Amino acid sequence: MTDFPIPLTQLVAFEAAVRHLNFSAAASDLNVQQPAVSRHIKALEDSLGTKLFLRTRPLLTLTDDGNSLAKCVDKGFHELRVGIDQISNRQRPSPLIIDAGIGFTSFYLLPRMADFQGHYPDISVQISTRDQNPDFNTQRSDLVVVFDQAGISGLPSQQVFAGQMVAICHPDLLPQGRMLSPVELATKDLLHLTGSGHEDDWNIFFRETGVTIPEPIISNSYISFMVYLKAIQNGMGFGIGWQPLIDEFLVNGSLAVATPMVVETQRSYFCSLTARGQTKTEAQHFMDWLINPDRLNFDH
Repeated sequence: MTDFPIPLTQLVAFEAAVRHLNFSAAASDLNVQQPAVSRHIKALEDSLGTKLFLRTRPLLTLTDDGNSLAKCVDKGFHELRVGIDQISNRQRPSPLIIDAGIGFTSFYLLPRMADFQGHYPDISVQISTRDQNPDFNTQRSDLVVVFDQAGISGLPSQQVFAGQMVAICHPDLLPQGRMLSPVELATKDLLHLTGSGHEDDWNIFFRETGVTIPEPIISNSYISFMVYLKAIQNGMGFGIGWQPLIDEFLVNGSLAVATPMVVETQRSYFCSLTARGQTKTEAQHFMDWLINPDRLNFDH
């Protein structure tokens, strides 16, 4: 290969001097002494047979030739940085993309993420949240968590936890702090979560009791789970919660169980490995941890 006509150290010193228009500042930037920068610039000027700077005060002034060279050096260094970044990014593993509902993410996944990162500190995780089941995207994620009776059809799926429905409310809605009977509960303002398969939650909850509930009214119906939960916490009525998703609120007293009934259902949270997730051992590690963190803790 033909030798480069100008030593790279001279061009680096020149580039720093152009940015600062001051040899001392350029030297500080390069972590060398000021005379070293002056020598590099003089050697560069001697090689090119032209002056690159006018030694004016308080700052240096670029000559026409210096300005022309500065543009070339800036362009060359920029392309060099771009090339290095592209190579570096290819070598850096892409983050694991988890697609999950905002309620599951906020109240179940995020409080446990420190445990996962403790076991797998080298796995970078990015969580993409949504408010409704149909909004998930298997093309842009490695794992998808859905609320259903099974995982995503055609993908390896496992249940995260068993579904347990409980009736919940603000504690102030319970008379003298006592729980209500199913008959009493059915006469209260029941808040309904619509969409994502939740439309029939209250009927499922009361199915074994023989209690009939009235049709929901629009003012008591919510599309967003987060808004639904906030309405319950604000004492606007009674709602359905899923354990262990709401355990935090039962412990801190912002919610209370409204009736002793706990209804087990097949509907719960399932984690599915997407096609691209199946090619990553990191994705399998995440699924194993998500569905059985106690076993992982025991193994370690």
